[in-house]
Amino acid sequence: MASLYQNTFSYVSSSGTPVSGSFVINNAQWNLATSIALHDSPFLTFGSGSGGIQITGSSDVNFASYYEALGPGSVIFITYSGSTWSYNVDSISDSTGYSTFTVTNLTGPAITPNSGISTVGFSILPAGAGAAISNDANNRVLTATGVQGAINAETNLVFDGTNLGVGTASPLLLAHFKSGSNAQILIESDIDTSIAGVLFKTEDSDTLVRVKGGIYFDNSGGDSWGRGDFKIALNNLASNTNVSPSDAIVTIEQGGTVTIDGTLNADIKNFDIPHPSKEGWRLRYSVLEGPEYGVYIRGRLYGNNTIELPEYWKDLVHEDSITVQLTPIQTSMVHWVEDINFAEGKIRVGAECALVNAFYIVHAERKVEEPLIIEYKAEE
Repeated sequence: MASLYQNTFSYVSSSGTPVSGSFVINNAQWNLATSIALHDSPFLTFGSGSGGIQITGSSDVNFASYYEALGPGSVIFITYSGSTWSYNVDSISDSTGYSTFTVTNLTGPAITPNSGISTVGFSILPAGAGAAISNDANNRVLTATGVQGAINAETNLVFDGTNLGVGTASPLLLAHFKSGSNAQILIESDIDTSIAGVLFKTEDSDTLVRVKGGIYFDNSGGDSWGRGDFKIALNNLASNTNVSPSDAIVTIEQGGTVTIDGTLNADIKNFDIPHPSKEGWRLRYSVLEGPEYGVYIRGRLYGNNTIELPEYWKDLVHEDSITVQLTPIQTSMVHWVEDINFAEGKIRVGAECALVNAFYIVHAERKVEEPLIIEYKAEE
């Protein structure tokens, strides 16, 4: 929502040119007013800006850096003795010492307030504002213009005291968004090298600590097209620290690669690719399953009798889990495992013939912090 400037004027008249500390409404019956003239003081200055008059300074607020242009489409609100009037700004002209707003009355009672020394509230909602909250009996939220029949609480935005609804008059949860087409919510960062995200917190302290969950779109690499990685993050530290993209447990890279830092439990695990031989078809394989975290290597022995294990296997697998299968090639032959030297990463094969010619496959169980629990009681 655009910024709302507020000030209190001490004097109101229905004719003439405004003097310091006053503004003039051109009709004694304020709901019939068609122009409002506003003196520069207590504003420091008004200046001609793009789209209308722009506040450029004040005795106590730097409006130039804080507020927006007050052009056509802005809304003026005036409060007096418990009554409120609102006016749509049609045009603005700048004069020496004051500015005149040509207006169309939107709301307000048909009464004639007293002229003279009075406490009057004056505020402007600059053009482009999304909505101004109206504290009426129905908790309705009206558009900036407040025009009858325009988008209002029934069709756009509702706050019932607990739940916020956009596109629905009956929000069901804390925030309820509804659209007649594809419902989408956009979260945008205006910095190219940046991260946009949604954070989650359950600890009720009304402070920005212990925010432990987050979903991020991460373009911290500064891709000029705004491309990045999608991340789901959890901070599991027992402290006041907050979650960040570096805590990602699931990362989907822009190329489609998915990385999971943890355990993946699934009913079915497939790979599915375009068919390598049949155009217009696809090929789907499923994953070999077993009651362990199994790894393997395979290959062929020809002319030697030693299977070389990968160097890292001594730290990757349990030594006592290694099994070996041998398949003779071209002719039947008796082969056997002579010994396994795990420290050196070698498996020596014995055979009835001098020349060993065989395929081999070696299986082992990978070391993990917690062993695989094969059978367990289902949660209620």
